[in-house]
Amino acid sequence: MRWAKEHAAARYNLANSGLLPCTLDELAPEGLEALRLPLNGHNPDGHPPLLEAIAARYGVPPGQVAVAQGASGANFLAFAALVEPGDEVLVEQPTYEPLLAALTLLGARIRRFPRRFEDGYRPDLDTLRSELAQGRPRLVVLTDPHNPSGVLLPPEDLQEAARLTAAAGAHLLIDEVYLDACGPEASLDSAASSDRAASRVHLGPHLLATNSLTKSYGLSGLRCGWVLCGTATLATRLRHANDAMAAGGPLPTEALAVHAFEVLPRLAERARTLIDPSLARVHALLEEHADRLDCVVPPHSMTVFPRLRREPTSDGLHDRLRQLETSIVPGRFFEDPRAFRLGFVRGPEEVAQGLENLVRCLR
Repeated sequence: MRWAKEHAAARYNLANSGLLPCTLDELAPEGLEALRLPLNGHNPDGHPPLLEAIAARYGVPPGQVAVAQGASGANFLAFAALVEPGDEVLVEQPTYEPLLAALTLLGARIRRFPRRFEDGYRPDLDTLRSELAQGRPRLVVLTDPHNPSGVLLPPEDLQEAARLTAAAGAHLLIDEVYLDACGPEASLDSAASSDRAASRVHLGPHLLATNSLTKSYGLSGLRCGWVLCGTATLATRLRHANDAMAAGGPLPTEALAVHAFEVLPRLAERARTLIDPSLARVHALLEEHADRLDCVVPPHSMTVFPRLRREPTSDGLHDRLRQLETSIVPGRFFEDPRAFRLGFVRGPEEVAQGLENLVRCLR
């Protein structure tokens, strides 16, 4: 995260995995004055209209929603509520580094189960089963879609992971921050694609699902994140943990987030116009340069995680790209030095030039 804050920015930014930032005109063409946003007010556990909007979208009662500061804040809140120093937590490998950093800060004993390139980044459920049997883990952590590969888990893997964690008496947290951008393919059942957005929280009462308006909608500045909880009791536990950090939520931004949910179909259409052309370009690049790159290629994603065939590390490629004002994320930040994470949901011209620079450096 420190590297991302200080070194990831570039003229052609292929390191950023979030959608091109949404402008105020795109979010609210009528202007903020017309929205009459509240500046102050009683907001101890989340703006009620926001809780209702999130709940309606994902098909849960408002009492099972806890709001947080972005998806990273949502993950930290869930960890703070569930994990005490010395507790065992099982985390996928590779994964998003801030997940490990937050758990380390809270004193968790982290153990890993693999998601191997050779298996298409599907989780090794046999290892997960064994790890659950060997100790007394409090929590299991997955990302879906997977960060960094963008791979969406098959329903049978999700259902088995939920069954295994329930049998072991553990909670299962799934970071879904890229899920909204994956379309109907993300659904676990027909109802999710017809009358509610997909979420893995419906797999059981021991589930927690984190998400935000950042990655799929380009609204990072709102810092609107949330945790969907399998039960209202679990959500209450998260709200009580949040009492250690804040007396109330940021009312103006939560009210603006309510407006974002009201216009979400428009924002989703904007996202598709940015994602689809660049996704096609990335797929074509990976196919054309298969002699230089190995990659598990998801049909729908906002990131991919190619591996270099001829180099032991992607650091040299990163350094050459920086000379062309282009950035990628070196794979060492995701525990695979040969690989690099490639994000491609910025402006079409920025992505096209960044990919041209990548091809130049590969050659």
